[in-house]
Parts: sequence; C-alpha cells; structure tokens
Amino acid sequence: METRGIEQMFDFQRLPNDRFILLLLLLYSPVGVCLMLLRIFIGVHVFLVSCALPDSIVRRFIVRIMCSVLGLHVQQNSPRLRDKTARLYICNHVTHFDHNIINLLTSCNTPLLEGPVGFLCWARGFMELGQGVQSRAELTETLRRYCSSPAALPLLLFPEEDTTNGRNGLLKFSSWPFAVSDTIQPVALLVKRPFIAVVITFKTSSVIHC
Repeated sequence: METRGIEQMFDFQRLPNDRFILLLLLLYSPVGVCLMLLRIFIGVHVFLVSCALPDSIVRRFIVRIMCSVLGLHVQQNSPRLRDKTARLYICNHVTHFDHNIINLLTSCNTPLLEGPVGFLCWARGFMELGQGVQSRAELTETLRRYCSSPAALPLLLFPEEDTTNGRNGLLKFSSWPFAVSDTIQPVALLVKRPFIAVVITFKTSSVIHC
C-alpha cells in the first residue's frame, strides 16, 4: 500500500512546473485579465443579490446561476441521501468558500470560530456567535442549544479546522463538533480545477444518528 505524507495534502505552489503549460498560461493572460475584471463586476452583483433577496430556493437558484458565470459550477450527487431533518452537517474543508458553496444547495449556518466580527462576519456569510463564548465547552453548549431550536437552520461545521487540497486525505477530525447534535449528515466536497473554471461537486452520505 502506498504511504501518503501530509505534504501531499497541501499545494505549496499555484503555478504548474510544465513549461508548455506555463507558456499557454502566459498567452492566455490578456484574456484572463479581461475575464477577471468582468467577474469582479458580476461578483459585486452576486453579493448585492444575496443581500437583497431573502433566503429561499429562488435566491439560491439565481445566485447559483450567477456563480456559474464566475466559474463556480456546483453539482450535487446523490440528493436522495440527504436527510432534511438533520440538524448538523459535517464536511471536509477544501476552500475558504465551502460554506458559501453549500449554501447554494441548502440553507444552513456556519458559525464564525475565529476572525473579525460585525459587518465582515455577515458579509462573508458566517453566523456570529456573539460575546461570551470563550472555551470549547461553552462553544459546544451554545451550538447545541441552537440546534435544539426547531426554527433554526441546520449548522455546518468543519472538524478538520483547516483547508487541504482534498485529493489525498483528511486532517484528523476534532471531536467536539460531533457533540453538538445527535443527528449528523456527512457531506463530502470535491473540487476540480480545469484550465479556467472551478467545479465543485457536492456529495452526501447516509445520515448518522448518535
């Protein structure tokens, strides 16, 4: 059996080593710059639409179409395996936009565990926990009370607590997210990066009852 090191789980350089591909990338760069400016313009409109429309299947459909123009084409595999009664989604962590991508498919909240609060927290699509949550035990209890509310949206947590390339393995999961809810929906994210677009495949596994 081939042994995989932890260094294979991370990409330490963005550009390929192949000189021919680098030449093609250089020739493509003028088109890429124009496309980048266009996508920045469209991205601002995606943000405005997300803020203006209430959370619904209509908003998710519109934003999903607009994100496809941005190169974020989202596909969902095995939708029948998703349990709509699940209160907690557990997912691997590939990019810093994983929670935004999953929100295009289903309504859920991702708590902000670290980083700036206030407007930046809201603009990035995170749920602010407020002041007073200092220890991991308090965090677990706060999120458990949140999940116990019938009107609350499901939670989305990333037990890896850091991003990897998602191709060669997973970081060791933290155990505390599994104490938040008795019903857990495992989710797997697979990111493919062709020459231009980024394709993210959303997979669900059977629900786990603890």
